Amino acid sequence: MRQSFLLVVLMITGLVGCWATSTETRCKFPGAPAHSTVSFSNDTLTTGAIATYTCERGFELLGPARRVCESTGEWLPEGIPFCVLNVAAGKAPMQISSEPGGLPQKAIDGSTSSFFSPETCTLTKPERTPWWYVNLLEPYMVQLVRLDFGKACCGKNKPATIVVRVGNNRPDLGTNPICNRFTGFIDEGKPLFLPCNPPMPGAFVSVHMETASGSTQLSICEAFVYTDQALPIERCPQFRDQPPGSTATYNGKCYIFYNRQPMNLRDSLGFCRSRGGTLVDESNPALQGFVSWELWRRHRSDSQSQYWMGAVRDAHNKNNWKWLNGDDQTVSFWSLPSSGSETTSINGGDCARFDGSKGWLWSDTNCNAPLNFICQHQPTACGRPEQPPNSTMIAENFNVGTAVEYSCDEGHLLIGPSTRTCLGTGFYNEFPPVCKRIQCGFPADISNGSYKLINGTVNYLSQVQYSCNEGHKMIGRDRLICDLDERWDGPPPKCTVQKCDDPPVIPNGEYQMSNNESIVGTLVEYTCVSRRFRLVGPKQLVCLPSGQYDNKPPYCKEEIKTPIAPAVLVTKTVSTSTVPSSRAPPTPNREKPRPFTTKPTILTKPATDQDDSGQTSSNVVIASAHPHDNEIPDSVHVRTNPNAANIPSQVESEHRLGPKLNLGAIIALGVFGAFVFLAAVVTTIVILVKRNRSAKHFRHRASPDTNTVASLDSSGSESRGGLNRYYRQAWENLHQSAASPKHSRPHHHHHHHHAGGRRKDTVADGSPRVESMRDGSELVVNDVYHPRSTAAPMDHNKKSSRHHHHHHHHQNRAANRY
Repeated sequence: MRQSFLLVVLMITGLVGCWATSTETRCKFPGAPAHSTVSFSNDTLTTGAIATYTCERGFELLGPARRVCESTGEWLPEGIPFCVLNVAAGKAPMQISSEPGGLPQKAIDGSTSSFFSPETCTLTKPERTPWWYVNLLEPYMVQLVRLDFGKACCGKNKPATIVVRVGNNRPDLGTNPICNRFTGFIDEGKPLFLPCNPPMPGAFVSVHMETASGSTQLSICEAFVYTDQALPIERCPQFRDQPPGSTATYNGKCYIFYNRQPMNLRDSLGFCRSRGGTLVDESNPALQGFVSWELWRRHRSDSQSQYWMGAVRDAHNKNNWKWLNGDDQTVSFWSLPSSGSETTSINGGDCARFDGSKGWLWSDTNCNAPLNFICQHQPTACGRPEQPPNSTMIAENFNVGTAVEYSCDEGHLLIGPSTRTCLGTGFYNEFPPVCKRIQCGFPADISNGSYKLINGTVNYLSQVQYSCNEGHKMIGRDRLICDLDERWDGPPPKCTVQKCDDPPVIPNGEYQMSNNESIVGTLVEYTCVSRRFRLVGPKQLVCLPSGQYDNKPPYCKEEIKTPIAPAVLVTKTVSTSTVPSSRAPPTPNREKPRPFTTKPTILTKPATDQDDSGQTSSNVVIASAHPHDNEIPDSVHVRTNPNAANIPSQVESEHRLGPKLNLGAIIALGVFGAFVFLAAVVTTIVILVKRNRSAKHFRHRASPDTNTVASLDSSGSESRGGLNRYYRQAWENLHQSAASPKHSRPHHHHHHHHAGGRRKDTVADGSPRVESMRDGSELVVNDVYHPRSTAAPMDHNKKSSRHHHHHHHHQNRAANRY
């Protein structure tokens, strides 16, 4: 039981440890200076990891030697240390003046003190602006100047100003650029660090003191000029038999001074070549100064020392000298040539030497004389280069000819070369790169859309993916990248409403849309314009998010159906023959009449048809249209040709021959008939009202035929009473004609008709019929009630001669049918 409990505790502890490790903040590579090595307390670089710096042999570490990874992912203390080399040691110093024992060389002799000592510190005489400088013998990229002062300056509570200049001009003129400036109190033995930011190139480094008081003295115990762009002697070839301190470097080359085994020129050259070097076979003022300074330092007490140099007299021209590599000498530092009594076993030869007796200038020499020599070598390596923070460096080694590759961590931009190569000078061909952290910030939001960070960051080269909501389409780029200017490489896109094209138009069809625009989700419904056409295909189309419709549009196909003949009013114009006409055949392709159809459909029967009695008839016109003017079907104002009385039976036979009407059609026809009847009643009432209004200005008297009411100017009450009686009788006749149209008896009228289908006014009564034209001031009624019925025939006979009406109808109107 106890073992199981311990096992569970260990498992939980392991899981918690794993979770803590996975969520723990990690630091990136902290960066390392050139000529250094950095080691870590753990390889994961989690919070609390310690980075320890060490420099290669010959270099000095400036800055923090240890840095710690914090929970914020940063290394503290800030700043990367430097591995630098003091290039001022052993070089040529100078100062404005010197007190006894206070020589300028004591500031670069490698010894320092925390207090003033005449043995180790320089001291100038009292000067208003004292200065000191060192000639580095070649230009360096100066990064830092350290000054250890001797005597205090300027008195109590009196500050002084120290100015450091770096350049290639004469330091005493104070014209070189300023590296740094300090204003404050100068205490005895106190070091002062003055960095050059950025590093400054120059062969001269000078120190100037400025005070507000009068003259003062400048005392320096030790001066350090640091740079990481120098070739340390540790990279030069090392041999067991070479004297200690015999190696010096200049301009990327190593010089080894041999003064223990003098040899002639041939043997000295062979010795150097056997070790991969050669005698000094070049010259320039800077190199001459370097060699002279090094020889003077080594032989201060022996001014007669002699060293071979790699130059010989030209065999074809005795006045010309050549280097051992065959090149002509272009720059020379000869002393006066020896002649006469000065010619010895050494002087007057075809070879050349550095002559200590002539201030290390050149002298011609016997080639067989035994002399000291200087071997010149190329460095074998460049050392470990800089590695910037947040980067990775790949290199097999750091020897001459090796390439080093750099790459930056995610979210950082490599500024500078990605590859550096070690040259034969011991330096790399390019300056180190820098990994700059670039952040673009969060992308802009867009309407009707959203974005997603693909990498989860907004650092350099991070990507953002935009998308639009459903029903919208994107205008612009959907993916942006964080660029090196710390901006996204383009504007955000826009999401607009997705639309389909206008719905296709189909012949004989029409459509309706659920929206004013064809946006996504819009429903388009198609119908055919007539029942003669049938819709084939999908009735509805839907606009999809892709901007297309979900189906192809339908089409309207014409289909032939057996027509259903409606009830029609038939007007038949017959000839004078008494032969009855035959039945009209069914009319094909007749469409069911629609309400409010403005164009009638006219079907014409051939003239050769015969009726039931065998009599040949003229054309039969079957018309269907709205009532014209104030006509009322089947009323007393619509005449039906008696000879066409057989037409309704013909229509009924057509109905019997055709398909049976369904219940819906019967109801529709009934409703339509009721509507027609109502329209007829309203029309008649309107006409009567208008007549009644006009009666105020006219009097009405009966015409001699007692059937026509003439309009005369009268206002008598008797006339008005008679007219009202006629209106009432007309109203009763209207109801009787609508109720029993088949009871009206045919009458024969002898009229002269100038056109068929003429409209006539008829009095359906037992009295003789009188027909007249209907004009705007005349109303024809059926005088059923005659108060003077006994006198009517006589009056008619007496006045017929005076009142003979000739009815000429010039207008031809088709009868209405419903």
